[in-house]
Amino acid sequence: MAAAARPGPEELALLEKLLGLPKGNKYGVQGERKVPVLQTNNGPGLTGLITIAAHLVKQARKDQLLGSTAEEKAVVQQWLEYRVTQVDGCSSKEDTRIILKNLNIHLEDKVYLAGNIFTLADVLMYYGLHHVMLWICQKKCILCGVQNASVYVM
Repeated sequence: MAAAARPGPEELALLEKLLGLPKGNKYGVQGERKVPVLQTNNGPGLTGLITIAAHLVKQARKDQLLGSTAEEKAVVQQWLEYRVTQVDGCSSKEDTRIILKNLNIHLEDKVYLAGNIFTLADVLMYYGLHHVMLWICQKKCILCGVQNASVYVM
């Protein structure tokens, strides 16, 4: 399986759309690890997926996506960090297997990552794992003999 996709301008543009924000932000990447950067009109640019995503959530006035209570906010932050440190750092099939196993265990008795509320952690985890799930679905379709796997992975 290919290495994990790095977060970038496309992912942040998708988040903007989900949040109902107007287009127009200018995104780039910096450094060898291609860390996302948002060029702002009011000062220095913002750096890092979590920082920019939280900024967009606040800009859209959807702070509930960051958690309501202190505990929810901490859990959301924990999963955002997991996304950046584990999912984005995934480099092998074994890493991917461990990540998916950990998520399955965590979600056994929960609806969303932070419990029963939909948060930014769910959105960014989805974006981070989408390419993995497509790969798995395509492999399963090929193994089952489905000729046009792309029809089944939309």
